[in-house]
Amino acid sequence: MLESLTISNVGIISEASIELDPGLTVLTGETGAGKSMILQSIGLLMGNRGSTELIFAGADLARVDCEAKFNSTACARVLELVEESGGECEEIRGSGEHSLLLSREISQSGRGKIFLGGRQVPASVLKDVSENLIALHGQSDQVLLRDPPKQLELLDRAGAGLVARTKAAYQVARRAYRSLCKEYDQLRISESDQRSRIFTLEQGIGEISELKLVTDEDIEITQKISVMRNVDDLSNTVGRARELLAGSADFAQGSLSESVLDQLAEILKSLEHACELDPELETHRARVVSASAEMADLDSELGQYLARLGADPLELSQLETRISELSGVKKKYGPSLTDVINWHAQALVELESLRTRDSRMSELEGEIEEALAVMSKEAEALSKARAQTAKKLKASIESELSALAMPYAQVAIELDSLADPDSWTRSGKDQIMFMLAAHEGAKFLPLSKSASGGELSRVMLAIEVALAGEDPVPTMIFDEVDAGIGGAVAVEVGRRLAALAEHTQVIVVTHLPQVAAFADRHLVVEKTAQAKSVQTTVARVQGEERVREITRMLSGLPDSEHGGAHALELLDLAAR
Repeated sequence: MLESLTISNVGIISEASIELDPGLTVLTGETGAGKSMILQSIGLLMGNRGSTELIFAGADLARVDCEAKFNSTACARVLELVEESGGECEEIRGSGEHSLLLSREISQSGRGKIFLGGRQVPASVLKDVSENLIALHGQSDQVLLRDPPKQLELLDRAGAGLVARTKAAYQVARRAYRSLCKEYDQLRISESDQRSRIFTLEQGIGEISELKLVTDEDIEITQKISVMRNVDDLSNTVGRARELLAGSADFAQGSLSESVLDQLAEILKSLEHACELDPELETHRARVVSASAEMADLDSELGQYLARLGADPLELSQLETRISELSGVKKKYGPSLTDVINWHAQALVELESLRTRDSRMSELEGEIEEALAVMSKEAEALSKARAQTAKKLKASIESELSALAMPYAQVAIELDSLADPDSWTRSGKDQIMFMLAAHEGAKFLPLSKSASGGELSRVMLAIEVALAGEDPVPTMIFDEVDAGIGGAVAVEVGRRLAALAEHTQVIVVTHLPQVAAFADRHLVVEKTAQAKSVQTTVARVQGEERVREITRMLSGLPDSEHGGAHALELLDLAAR
């Protein structure tokens, strides 16, 4: 439900703050006072087109803010949409409800901003959210009339548990059917494409299998080839390293260089003598001993490396041939050898799948036929549940219309079924159209073509009253629901709006005192002429002020004695 509405610089309203309650709220006031501006402000929050013409004269920016409260279970879709857009809903602890702030701005530049839960969002997101929170029923806001899927939703609401159960069963069957069809379509490629793919896979598998690949062998072979091609350089550089490390035969014949091992031996002698003088140097002497052993091991290992070093021309040729073969398969199936091995594994699986394709397609054809039979059965059950519901809803709507000054109105709820299962939606195979014969002898026509604006609002009221208690939107707003009626019929309109308000928040713009008398909260919109502008205010009236407003609505004279008596009579009737 709407908790509050703040309007700044919209139309003739420079500033208005409206607190709203559960139950039935009526907005009254003289013609032109600004009631339509309040509805247009709410329309902006529902994603309606904004125009710079709506901006208050002399202002740069028009803004509407609204705080809405909703049940997070009944309106789970609202919570989902807000979270997807990055906005936040404030959780009201212990109540199972959330609070959401909706805002809309229109600037003189023509650019507007929309905020949802503190986050700027596109108009489409605002529209999706608000349609789950607010139903605005006015002469130009009949969503029901322009959207057959919405009509189907209303019928399903009327069917409550029966329709919900059959629809859930149908949707399970439809998912199973569509999953099988998708698998079948993926397998159903042309024979020539299949043969070409099998040939490609067989060629690749054969080529890779023949090579008997080993992971990373290309890296190892490349390294080995590099060594074999540089034997002379390696022999010279490693040999020189050994000379520096351990000396050479030339050293004994007077070489000027002294090996690392010889120098370490000299260092060791010096430290052994030093240790005799200072035992603390023993640690350093031990480190030299360790270093000498390590250098000796290194010399031995380098000698072994040089002994192994060699380049067999035949082996080098074989390695170069192998690396060429590996490079070839990497170009085709790579880029790395690991990728080639993975391609080989996946190709084996795909080839097996293609070879068994015909048998699986034959199996799928049978499974699809069975799944279609189940889906068709569930779709038919859903259609029957809706047809049963449509009869009851038709009778309820006609009964309500009779009491709303449309005694000869007849309603037809036409259900047609789509023959092609592939065109069935999550809602089933049914297409729906609400038809109305508004007067005696009138032909049945779609609602939008068969009734005036006031009649359409009464039809909507009749439908909503008939559906009262069946999961309504949190807030319903009616404009011009009282057009063309009065007297006892107006009392019945007020009575039904009050009955509907027992299940959801109802806001009504009305000129009828009979309707206003049934309100739980009565707001008066007044326009005051100022020096250079017109100011509109919205105020709640209670007690004597409310009696005075209803008296004005009855007679045009707020202080009329007879009108006041009639106003009290209406309020007493509504209270009872």
